[in-house]
Amino acid sequence: MYEEIPKSNNKDSLKTVRTYLSDMADTVRENDISVIKVALAEQNKHAREDLYRKAEGTPVSRTIWIIGGLILVLVSIVGTYYVLQKKEKENIPVVVVKDEAVIAYDETSSLEINDTDYLVDKLKNHLKQISTSESNNSIDNILISQNINGVKEKLSVANIFSRLNLSASSSLIRSLSDLYMVGAYTKNATGSPNLFLIFKSNEYDYTYAGMLDWENTLSSDMFYLFDLKTGETKLQLETRKWKDVIISNRDARVLYNEENKPILYYMFADKDSLVITDNEDTLKEIITRLIIKNVKPL
Repeated sequence: MYEEIPKSNNKDSLKTVRTYLSDMADTVRENDISVIKVALAEQNKHAREDLYRKAEGTPVSRTIWIIGGLILVLVSIVGTYYVLQKKEKENIPVVVVKDEAVIAYDETSSLEINDTDYLVDKLKNHLKQISTSESNNSIDNILISQNINGVKEKLSVANIFSRLNLSASSSLIRSLSDLYMVGAYTKNATGSPNLFLIFKSNEYDYTYAGMLDWENTLSSDMFYLFDLKTGETKLQLETRKWKDVIISNRDARVLYNEENKPILYYMFADKDSLVITDNEDTLKEIITRLIIKNVKPL
């Protein structure tokens, strides 16, 4: 008897084999891909690290870059500070004092002082540095100012008396206006300048009375300013009496030393101009210039 052998389903067996083989192939392929990916990733990592190292540079180059950066920051800070300071200085109001001249002058010099300066010494040192003009009869107008919070201001007449340690009465100082002049007269271009003070009076009677009262200590007050050191002390000079003298047809008061030489003068060059100096030629020149100033044009 002939038996029919059942036909095997080749399709199913082939399918099973192909499935297994395909799985293996897929697995191998995936592993290969993974390996390749890992290798590529590692390669990319090394490449990036190389790029970073190149970008960072060598330790020397990094140091140079750091120093350069610090220099740029420092320059920026200094530049900003300079600009701010410049703007601040530009914004500071500088007081320009109107120079209303008491008399005509040939030269102008400036003397700036601070709160701690001794004005007598500053003024005497300033006189030594004055450059006179080549012509004779030269007068230098000395503008004395002080710096207050960055603002330059001319000293008031009260400050002049205070900073020169002058012991004049308060009534005398109040009788004076703030128009005054501190100057130096040089008779010859090669000579030494002679200091003088001119104060303008608002009340002649009070000013005149105040000067008579001040005679008791005037020589002591002017002892160092005008170098009245003639062998006598300040106290000895105070015992000497002031005397009247006529200079250019005007009354003046003069103090003589023990050798009967005039060492200090004061006078009213006109009714409202009080002059103090140690030199007669200086008085004459001031009187001449006051006359010219007061002459009205036709």
